[in-house]
Amino acid sequence: MKMYFRIKHIDRLAGIFVILALIFVLITIVFVARGQKWFAKRHPYLVVFDRVGGIKPGTDVTISGMEVGRVKSLRLNEERKVEVTLEILDDYKDYLRKDSSATVISSLLGGKTVEITPGSPDQALLRPGETIPAQEPRELTDFLKGLDLQAPLKKAEATLGNLEAISAKLKDPQGELFTLLKNIEFISQQLRQGEGNIGAIWQDKKLYNELSTTLTSLRRSAEHLEKTTENASRFAADLPKLSSDLEKYLKEVPQILGDVKKATAGLPEVTEKIQKATGELPVIASNLKEITKDVREVTENLKKVAPEIPELVSASQESIEEAEKLLQTLRNHWLIRGWTAKTPPSIPLEVSQRENPY
Repeated sequence: MKMYFRIKHIDRLAGIFVILALIFVLITIVFVARGQKWFAKRHPYLVVFDRVGGIKPGTDVTISGMEVGRVKSLRLNEERKVEVTLEILDDYKDYLRKDSSATVISSLLGGKTVEITPGSPDQALLRPGETIPAQEPRELTDFLKGLDLQAPLKKAEATLGNLEAISAKLKDPQGELFTLLKNIEFISQQLRQGEGNIGAIWQDKKLYNELSTTLTSLRRSAEHLEKTTENASRFAADLPKLSSDLEKYLKEVPQILGDVKKATAGLPEVTEKIQKATGELPVIASNLKEITKDVREVTENLKKVAPEIPELVSASQESIEEAEKLLQTLRNHWLIRGWTAKTPPSIPLEVSQRENPY
């Protein structure tokens, strides 16, 4: 009895293990199917090539380098052309238009891919089952046939000939290279021994110091030149503004000239009036002389009469006072008193208080 229960328990464990394994396999298949898009909806399209260049069922179909489907089948039609059936995923069917095209491209590793060029949005859609226009693939041999290799080969031959000539000159002991090396060796010996001009400068500290001073001066001159160049560049940067101002002033010149012409237009008339006035100056001068003469005569007469003026004024004042007294007496007479209005007595003003004393 114990043996029976043990075997039954092991069978259950084995069954559970098998079920778990099956579940794991199913999950794996589902994930792989999603990754490979086995259950995705696809639409068939045809492409007709003269030659396919090695594609086969299962070859990837791409748009702009992204996988959008695969090759389903290939067959040779009656016109001896290859009809290729493509399966395009439902998500990308809207990219297939009347102006789309398909071609076969090769990768660097030799793999083949069917590349579809997406069409313009304003073109009509291709319905499933219709034919996509094909562009024939070009192989490497086609590119080589189109290349003209004779000219590059001739240039390569000429280059090789030049290299041979140069190498022959380099190998010659009496050639330019060996002569140059000998000259360099000779100059280096003179420098070490202090011979020649360069050797003397090299060995003479005084000349070396002078040369160093000269180089320092040259460096300073270069710095000044750099500053001058910067100033010149700044001046050049200001030139557009100066030119615009100058242009503005030049535009105002015609207006100024017009104003000057208007101002000078009246000069002849003014000049004529001045000439007329100048012609009348002698007459005016003679009149002034006569007036001056008359004034002098009047002044002399006044000087003669001036001593008698105070006496005349005092006599006139006395006569006026007597006349006022007479008028006052007449007003107070009983026959005239009722017919005259009473006026306040007037106070005679002194000579200095009058408005116009003689």
